[in-house]
Amino acid sequence: MFERLRRDIVRCFQFESRTGEPGPLEALKILLTHHSLKGIAVYRFGRWVRFEMPVEALRTPLKVAYHAIDDVVRTFWGLHIDSSSDIEGGLYIAHPNGVLIGATKMGRDCNIGANVLIGRRPGQAKDRMLPTIGSRVFIGPGSMLFGGIHIGDGVSVGPLTVVSRNLPPQCLALGNPMKVVQKNYDNYELIYGSRPIPP
Repeated sequence: MFERLRRDIVRCFQFESRTGEPGPLEALKILLTHHSLKGIAVYRFGRWVRFEMPVEALRTPLKVAYHAIDDVVRTFWGLHIDSSSDIEGGLYIAHPNGVLIGATKMGRDCNIGANVLIGRRPGQAKDRMLPTIGSRVFIGPGSMLFGGIHIGDGVSVGPLTVVSRNLPPQCLALGNPMKVVQKNYDNYELIYGSRPIPP
């Protein structure tokens, strides 16, 4: 949990800081005011309690605390990430509004826009209804990804795109119905901006 959260914070600083490496005061300001980062931290806590909490007697009260905090984040900022999701470090969500991430598996250093929905497809067999998303994937605002799909590494999904089938690595997909409009698409700047990749 802590290593993944550290990566989330580093990437948030990369985008939200004037220099990419904030001083103590700027870092504190970002930590206190970036609501998406708070939501990601709540998700990390919930997953830790659910799967890694070593003291059984503390699991139930910590679960209650997690659900209470998660309800606050969902109510005030419209962000929810299911604690059963397995998301590598470096998750960056620019704006929390309307971001709902159900059970899914997601790689490292992914960017998610506002009003994105990721989750199950009703009617599929239980082990086939969850999306698997690779590393360095950019998901534009208003997009929806659902069902037992596999999204390759380095994929970029444009705004308002509905993704219900597999996408190969390093492509750009747009629209509804979705189309792959470019192969071998380099999304480095979408994921990392103009600054070097953080360690």
